[in-house]
Amino acid sequence: MKIPKLQLPFCALVILGVGFVATPSGAQSMALGRPVAWGCGGYNHGQCTVPGDLVGVTALTGGLTHSLALKADGTVVAWGCGVGYDLGQCNVPSGLSGVTAVAGSYGHSLALKSDGTVVAWGCVGWEFGQCSVPGGLSGVTGIAAGVFHSVAVKGDGTVRFWGSCGHSQCNVPSGLAGVTAVAAGFAHVLALKSDGTVVAWGCDGGIGQGQCSVPSGLSGVTSVAAGYYHSLALKNDGTVVAWGCGMGYDYGQCTVPSGLAGVTAVGGGYSHSLALKSDGTVIAWGCGNYNLGQCDVPSGLARVRAVAAGFYHGLALVEPMNQTITFDPLANKTFGDPDFTVSATASSGLPVSFAASGSCTVSGATVHMASVGACTITASQAGNANYNPAPDVARTFTVLPPPMPPAHPPPPPPPAPPVSCRVPNVVGKQLASAKRTIARRHCGVGNVTRRASSRRVGRVIRQSPRPGTVKPRGFKVKLVVSRGRRTR
Repeated sequence: MKIPKLQLPFCALVILGVGFVATPSGAQSMALGRPVAWGCGGYNHGQCTVPGDLVGVTALTGGLTHSLALKADGTVVAWGCGVGYDLGQCNVPSGLSGVTAVAGSYGHSLALKSDGTVVAWGCVGWEFGQCSVPGGLSGVTGIAAGVFHSVAVKGDGTVRFWGSCGHSQCNVPSGLAGVTAVAAGFAHVLALKSDGTVVAWGCDGGIGQGQCSVPSGLSGVTSVAAGYYHSLALKNDGTVVAWGCGMGYDYGQCTVPSGLAGVTAVGGGYSHSLALKSDGTVIAWGCGNYNLGQCDVPSGLARVRAVAAGFYHGLALVEPMNQTITFDPLANKTFGDPDFTVSATASSGLPVSFAASGSCTVSGATVHMASVGACTITASQAGNANYNPAPDVARTFTVLPPPMPPAHPPPPPPPAPPVSCRVPNVVGKQLASAKRTIARRHCGVGNVTRRASSRRVGRVIRQSPRPGTVKPRGFKVKLVVSRGRRTR
């Protein structure tokens, strides 16, 4: 594919390269998301390589070989500007903040600050005054960047220019007022008025391809975009009107797809046009013989909140999806229990991290109980380019003190001495009484011998062993019992 040449207005020098298209400030909505870029095939200087950690973006714009993103904190990120096309347009000034809109061009970048002033940078080796912001310029509400010039619309509805304007793009139509937004192409300018009409000028010097010929009766316009040789207008009924593309520069970018409706933003490049629909999808058309993939909208691209067109690339601001964390309650533990692991899942499928406070610590997903008391484990998921951070989920449990050890039992009583037989004195007792007495002393009765005696019959007259003798339990005591007097 042959890349078109930029024709400089005031000299014979021809720069090999491509032209530029500015994204109109009207296409920069205050959505919050991540950029997606496509195209750049065969002409990739990094402008399609979005920084992997770039999130929290509210607006985008595309230049020739670079892209710009405005973040929610008012700072600007630039990427691209590959070898041979680094004119300083990616070198965002240090400390730049409070930015509300951005615009990018062939070799320079613009930023509109919340105080109504404009900052420009780049122009290294491509200086036509477009980086020389007029002193005292203030009250600016919108900006646009052309190849050789810069444009600002002020809060009073007037337009200011600076840079080289060899194609009459700096010749603001007499009496122009009530302007709310501007867009800049290669050598033409579009102004959107508060009454919904569009004014175009420039296009002199043989580069007019109809892009300055606003269709008769065009009204109800809410935003405009300027391509290299074509113009776009978005109407309040969600339809798009395109004009220009004459004299060999018709690549289909002016042929709005039949039935296109529900459009909320438009963008124009060298040979392509973009439309953002209210359902968050993007439509691209054109590209003809200059197709570097900029008309190949990525499959599945959705949730888009803003679009911008670089020369040979497209940009979309995608709103990340929300996510939630599932983290079950935690049971109470006892101090001294072994460490345990916790588990939680994010609806996005992204990994969940844990933090601890209170009487415990956590390493990865392993919880260690450091003391008795309350422990809170918080599950977090920080999000990425596709997902917003998930709301944290905290789970609290109690680390209980260990149970008190049982009191020491009293020592067992000393074992009772073994029961022994202490032989009682049963002499003189009747035999029955003697036996009972002997049994109470844990002794037994052994042989009982009966002998004649003067004592009453049945009384014990002798025992063995003698009383007081200690013998093992159950020892048998021998008794001699009277059987009365002997008879002849």
